[in-house]
Amino acid sequence: MIDWTTLPVRDGLAALALIVSSLSLYISWNTARRAKAEKAVNAWITITRPDPEWWLATLNLKNGSHLGIEIEKLGVDLPDYRLGDLSQAKQITAPDGKPTGIDMAGVDHCLAMPFKFSVAAGETLQRNFLLHQPAHSRRKSAEVSVMYWTLEPKRRWRILPVMVQTRSDL
Repeated sequence: MIDWTTLPVRDGLAALALIVSSLSLYISWNTARRAKAEKAVNAWITITRPDPEWWLATLNLKNGSHLGIEIEKLGVDLPDYRLGDLSQAKQITAPDGKPTGIDMAGVDHCLAMPFKFSVAAGETLQRNFLLHQPAHSRRKSAEVSVMYWTLEPKRRWRILPVMVQTRSDL
C-alpha cells in the first residue's frame, strides 16, 4: 500500500494540485476576457477614394453592450489627417442629371467634429464622413477616435480608437 504522507508522494501530489488549479484559473480568466469582449462596443471603418486627397469613410459601429451609447464626436490623429462633414460636399451632376462625383472644395478640415448619433443595445450603426490625407503624406494608417457616452444612470465618457489603413504595404 502507498504511504501518502511520505515526502516524494506528498510533494508530487501538491505540485499536481498546483498545476491543476493554475490551469483552471487561466481557463476561467480567458473565458471571462472573451465574454467581456463579446459585450463590448466594436467599430471599424471602410474607405473608398472619390478624390485624390479625400477618402469617403464609413463608420460601422456594433454596440454589443447591454446599455445604449450616444456618439458625441470623432477625432483623428496628427499631423497629416483631417476629418470632414459629408453634408458640406456638393454632388456634381452631368447635364443628363446623373451624379458624376463629389465637389470637396467647400468641406472644412477638422481635427475633431461633432458626430451625434445614438445606438441602442445590440444594434449596429453605419454613418459616412470624410477623411482628408494630403497627397504628399506617406503615412500608411490613421487612428480615428470615436468618442461616446454610455447611457447608464451615471454616464461614462469612453474613447474607442479605430485604425484605418490608407496606403498598402506594397
